[in-house]
Amino acid sequence: MKKTIALVAAAGLAGLSQGQVNLTVPNQVVGDTPLSIDLNGAGIAAGTYTSYEVSVDWLEGPGIPFADEAIFAFTDAPVDTATIFYADPGAAPNAAAAGGAQSISWSGFLAPAYEGGDSLFFNALQTFPGSSANWDNINITLGFDVVGQPSVVADLGSNPNGMTTAAIGEAEVQFFSFEVAGGAGAQPWSLSLAGSTNTGGAFGDNDTEIGLYDSAGNLIATNDDEDFGNDILTSALSSDDVGALADGQYFIAVGNFNTTFGESAFDVTSTSTAVGETKLTASFIPAPASAALLALGGLASARRRR
Repeated sequence: MKKTIALVAAAGLAGLSQGQVNLTVPNQVVGDTPLSIDLNGAGIAAGTYTSYEVSVDWLEGPGIPFADEAIFAFTDAPVDTATIFYADPGAAPNAAAAGGAQSISWSGFLAPAYEGGDSLFFNALQTFPGSSANWDNINITLGFDVVGQPSVVADLGSNPNGMTTAAIGEAEVQFFSFEVAGGAGAQPWSLSLAGSTNTGGAFGDNDTEIGLYDSAGNLIATNDDEDFGNDILTSALSSDDVGALADGQYFIAVGNFNTTFGESAFDVTSTSTAVGETKLTASFIPAPASAALLALGGLASARRRR
C-alpha cells in the first residue's frame, strides 16, 4: 500500500550545521502488508545522505504482534517495485519479543548513499501473519555521518604480494588494509587464507571465513570454504569470482567459523570458539610496464610544456 502524506521536515540552520534533516511521520497502523510512505513531500534538501536514525513508539494491535517483528526499509519506490534498498536493517536491536508498549529504534548507514531530492520511500511492516501494530511518533533523521574505519592488524601497502601472519583468538575478527593502485585491480588478483591454522572450531580445524570491504565500509564479497566438497575449509577471494577492483583503499575482514559479514559499516562479528594463526596471502599484479612508461612519458611532456 502506497501513501502520500503530509510530513514535517525540520532542517534549520542548527540541523544543517550538524549535517542532518529530521522528518516526522504521522502515526500509522502497520500490518502484515508493506506500508509504503512517500517521503518526497517533506522537501528533503539537496545533499548526499549517508546515515539514518529511526525511532517509533510501538503499541501492540490485533493478531498478537511482537515488537521484534516490526521492520522497515528505505527504498527508491514502494517496496514491491523498488530497485534500490538504501537500508533494510531487520528488527530493531532494542525491540523485545513481546507485545505491549515499547519504544524501538534503529540507526545505521545508507548503502548506497541517498541524494536529497531523489525518490525516497519509508516502508513499514509487521512480519507476523494477520497481525498489526500502532507505530506512533515516527521520527526519521537523515545525516551525513561517515563510517569510522576499523583498527587493522596490518596495513599490507600498495598492490600487496606475499604472506602476513597473525595470532587469532576466540570470537575475534581481524582487519587488514591495502591499496590498489596503477590499475592492478584490473589484473588477476587473489586473497587467500590457505595454510591458516586454528583448532577448537565447531566443525573442525582450519575453518576460516573472509570478507572484502571498500573504504566506505560496504561489503564487496565473502567466502567461507574454498572447496567444501574436498574438505578445503580455508577461504579465498579472487578476480575470478569478484571481478576487477578500482584503484583505492580496501579492507579484508578475517574470522573463523562462524563469522557474520554485514552489508555496511564494517559490521563483522564472530562467535567462533577456534584459536590459532591467520595466514593471509595477497597477490596483485601491477599493470603492464609499458602502460606505466606511457603515463610517465605523458607526465614529463606536461612538465616540459609548463
